[in-house]
Amino acid sequence: MIFRKPELRIREYCEIEIYREYDGKHSIDNHISRKDIAAANELYALIDTYDKDQSKRLLQKSKIISKALAKIPNTPLHEISDTRWEETKEHIENVLKVVLELKGFGLARATKILHLKRPELFPILDSYVVAFLLADILGTKSKNLRVGLRCMEIARKTIRKNITGFETLQKSIKDLPEYLSIVRLFDILCWTTAKWDLQGITTAPHGKAERSLLNLNS
Repeated sequence: MIFRKPELRIREYCEIEIYREYDGKHSIDNHISRKDIAAANELYALIDTYDKDQSKRLLQKSKIISKALAKIPNTPLHEISDTRWEETKEHIENVLKVVLELKGFGLARATKILHLKRPELFPILDSYVVAFLLADILGTKSKNLRVGLRCMEIARKTIRKNITGFETLQKSIKDLPEYLSIVRLFDILCWTTAKWDLQGITTAPHGKAERSLLNLNS
């Protein structure tokens, strides 16, 4: 898929989808808090919606998660060298595994929380992004862990291969009120393509996608 008008796409997303309510709530530290849970819920994480003990279980694991997060710097995903990537991936796997092992936490919920703590590193990997990148669906906890790591591999390679375009895109939207990391731009482009263009679901909380829709027949 070629994103021919990525700036228009990002701007339209920020106008009609959830943006400031979530992307303005980064908290780059090693501590999972109720504020992080509230921010993730703004992006439909739905923590506690159907199981009131979900946040309790997450917070009970906060010390273990904090220890795992402490080993992961907020380094942009694409800037991690090949020599450092295997070690970093191991740390990513460890923190993902802790969160995914919690009852009620799938890959989407996990990455919505972890992106708030490391916005330069973790893309948000929900079912739309996974379907777009892998033509696959989420499943068991062990599968979700494998899928998450595979999607991060793809994100890293894709961004590195197209870094000039992503850097240009990031500069072009500097006027937006909340910062969007390159990895967040990547997941938005994947998510909107899967939802708006491929599935034709264009309705959003604050409007309807129109201006940046792709002509898939061209």
